[in-house]
Amino acid sequence: MTLRRHILLGAAAAALPLPLFAQTTMNAPVVTGGSVIPQTNVVDSLAAAGGFNSFLEYARMAGAIETLRGAGPFTLFALPDPAVDMIPIALREDMAPSTGGSNQQRQQGDQVRLQAFVNMHIVEGRYTTADFANRVVQLRTRNGNTLQVTAQGSGQVAIVLVGNSGFGVGGANAYPPANLAGPQILASNGIVLPVNRPLIQ
Repeated sequence: MTLRRHILLGAAAAALPLPLFAQTTMNAPVVTGGSVIPQTNVVDSLAAAGGFNSFLEYARMAGAIETLRGAGPFTLFALPDPAVDMIPIALREDMAPSTGGSNQQRQQGDQVRLQAFVNMHIVEGRYTTADFANRVVQLRTRNGNTLQVTAQGSGQVAIVLVGNSGFGVGGANAYPPANLAGPQILASNGIVLPVNRPLIQ
């Protein structure tokens, strides 16, 4: 009886259309080292988390969305909406001028500065908070800038742009180090680390 049931189940699985069967398998979470990594890319994971609408809009206008949906892996130092408000007003208006209205819709501005700003928050490779524990790590952004991540107490880290490497947005004073603004967000093609300040040089 049991053998017959196994044969019938095997036949039923074989009869499924291949694309449907493959899709079901591919959408299952991947387990690596005890962590479950969802099968959602960095952009869609950030959108699902909520509270990052302004940063995602900057990324869209800078043409970075398709890149961040690619194979990666990427580490995205993403700004929650309140942190975007810390960008100097003049720089915000230059990168994405406001068209007014109740929703403060924005239009595409200076593409060079906009892309520089977004790419300062993207690092190639997957770096979790565990990778920064008890050490100082320097990372190269997609803009060619150097981020220095320094471990602090209570699992916190300080993130700051160092040196004059890469292309900056210009006209922005040095900022204090950024800190993590929430738990890391795992994605299929990388990881999101929310930060409480913009990374500007």
